[in-house]
Amino acid sequence: MPTSGGSNSTGKTYEELKQEYEDSPEYQNQYGLALINASSAYARGATGEGILIGVMDSGVDTNHQELDGQYKFSSDSYLTYPSRSPTTEEKRHGTHVSGIAVGERDGSGIHGVAFDAQLFFISIELSEPPPNYEPVPINSSIDYSEIDESWSNLESYFLQRGVTVVNGSFGYQGNINDYSESDLRYAFPKTISTLAQANTQDSEKTIFVWSAGNAGAYANEGVDFSSPEVFPGMAYLLQELQGHTVAVVSVDRFGSISWFSSRCGVAKDYCIAAPGEDINSAYSSSGNSQYAEFSGTSMAAPHVSGGLALLADYFRGQLGNTELVERLFSTANKEGIYSNSDIYGQGLMDLDAATSPVGSTMIAVSPLLSELKYSETKSKINFLPNFVGDSFNNLFEREYVVFDELGAPFFKKVGTSYQGNSLPISYLTYLQSNPMNQIREIKNGSGSLSYIFGINDFSKDFEPESVSLWAKDRQRLKYFSMKHNLKGNSFIFLGSGISPDDYFGSNNIYKEIDRYLQTENRMNPYLAFTSKGSFVGFGKKVSDKFTLSGAILSGKHKNFEKYIESSENSGFILELRKHNSVLDYSIQLGSISESNSVMGSSLTGGYGLRDSNTYYSGINISTSILGFKSINSFLYGRSSPNINTTGILTGFKELSSSSFSMGLFKGKLEEGIFGIQISQPLRLEKGIASFNLPIGRTKDKKVLFENITYDLNPSGRQIDIELLFSKNYRNLSFNSRLGFSKDYEQVKGENNFFIQGNIILSLEKF
Repeated sequence: MPTSGGSNSTGKTYEELKQEYEDSPEYQNQYGLALINASSAYARGATGEGILIGVMDSGVDTNHQELDGQYKFSSDSYLTYPSRSPTTEEKRHGTHVSGIAVGERDGSGIHGVAFDAQLFFISIELSEPPPNYEPVPINSSIDYSEIDESWSNLESYFLQRGVTVVNGSFGYQGNINDYSESDLRYAFPKTISTLAQANTQDSEKTIFVWSAGNAGAYANEGVDFSSPEVFPGMAYLLQELQGHTVAVVSVDRFGSISWFSSRCGVAKDYCIAAPGEDINSAYSSSGNSQYAEFSGTSMAAPHVSGGLALLADYFRGQLGNTELVERLFSTANKEGIYSNSDIYGQGLMDLDAATSPVGSTMIAVSPLLSELKYSETKSKINFLPNFVGDSFNNLFEREYVVFDELGAPFFKKVGTSYQGNSLPISYLTYLQSNPMNQIREIKNGSGSLSYIFGINDFSKDFEPESVSLWAKDRQRLKYFSMKHNLKGNSFIFLGSGISPDDYFGSNNIYKEIDRYLQTENRMNPYLAFTSKGSFVGFGKKVSDKFTLSGAILSGKHKNFEKYIESSENSGFILELRKHNSVLDYSIQLGSISESNSVMGSSLTGGYGLRDSNTYYSGINISTSILGFKSINSFLYGRSSPNINTTGILTGFKELSSSSFSMGLFKGKLEEGIFGIQISQPLRLEKGIASFNLPIGRTKDKKVLFENITYDLNPSGRQIDIELLFSKNYRNLSFNSRLGFSKDYEQVKGENNFFIQGNIILSLEKF
């Protein structure tokens, strides 16, 4: 589940946290929270913490348990009228509205939408709505200058205080369709100028949320309630208010438009729906904290104000305020009845969708959000097991940011880019067709032509007429290699699906065990990078004791089909070998060219790794000691990656790798072998990687980056000690290995010992 702002130190999953919120009595006591999917935002870490909401209303009860005056209100709030304090009755509307927006999550009663947000409250004297609907007259015959001056000054307090959103659960009666732009500009020029915030960047403009009005309650009087009233409808006529003005209509507990609510109508582009009917919230009384159900678009508006505060918190203040409004509208539920924009405007507010990515998420590699081009899903980190150990762990714990199609930041750990060692479908289907991965070998080692053919063993499904669900995995020929001796002490060799190691290095009497048990090529693990491919080579005996040979290689690493997708690798190997009855050794030089990876580690997409070249050298030594055969190899490589000029990855330095193997063996290949081996798998010895990690954005849509450098040295060095045993008797072949690993997978620690064992028993049919 994508994450953004907030934090989760509980160790619980998103689903567990979401359910925990939904199961709480406070959440259940206020049905509006469930209707707007608030629990999803909470589970992702959004609570409204650090966000200041402005509320202008008739008064508020700061002694109510949901509105702790020491915590919920900014110290400069105006809690009294200029000449007196509000009465208990006068406080009821503002208390109810405030509880919906920010009521505390304290274990009892209800809690608000943004329960950790604070209020900057201004108390004003408001009259009760008249028994009959009385549209306010606005025309050139009436002087509104004093009222205009008053509204302008009051609203300017919110701007000076820097609140994110102002909740206006009040207004003048009258359908916006009954007024003209000139009427409004004549009556309220200063108020309009204050609300417009002309000298403020869009990203910093305070958002004004207005209740759409309750004109529907007067439908029996013939009142037109098809559009919002004066203040909530102003954005329809006044372009400078668009983008940071929201009108809110009310829906009931079933999500249908409330009978009393005005509709969005002509203001549908700036209007949204939220719960406002029979809403349970704080109630001002002379005694203990009480609760009551009120209805009205006055109750719907604070749901939206609280929702905007949650989004501001969730996106860590990095979205501009007009972007918050755009996101609220874009993610609202527009399905079913909510597709009727004349009633519901942009739809029903949905905080689950608003805190989820819109469209695909992208990784930034330049400071401009407009230049996003790398998909998060195609920007992955992979590496082969045992090679890098825990060297990437610190990087994986770093936070970085991805952006959705609306430019919203979603904060995640770099480790979420790690594709992991999950088995792809192609490999899983192969396991279905040959679950034991049994290979039957046909061999010939005599004469001028020698060869090995590896045949998939499908047991009873071996017959050609059998039906297969995985036809492409039922290829009979798994691998082959062959060598043909030519005149003049020269030879050629080729193969496919198998490493060319049979033709290089000292005589390796346990290669057969390696093939049966699918173990790593320990004499030259660099050759494993093309073992799932093909090779062709040429050799010549230049004297009685020396042979010079070489091959060109193309393919994939033997483990790539299990763990990661990769392009074809290519390379070559040259070897000078000296051999006699006492000492046999060879010196090897080679290279590997990889596409989109370096030593099997790929950082694709926005990370920017293109390709790499690795050059290695090594020596293989074989000799006899007290009737045992000693076989040893030591290899060392240096890698040079190429990276994109733009990408998260900015450089690699000093990448080196090594492996070694030392073993003592006794026996003959055709009869049986017993031996012990100490080895180190191919390991990253040294490496430094530099990253330009996107960590956030500014409100003016500039991406922020952090330059970091990581030492990629693994903490441990895996050392394997193994007993190898092979026994052949007539048509029966028995192969096994048993051992343990110190610092398994190159991770240092007492718990990194690993006991391993394999036994394969096969019956030769040919």
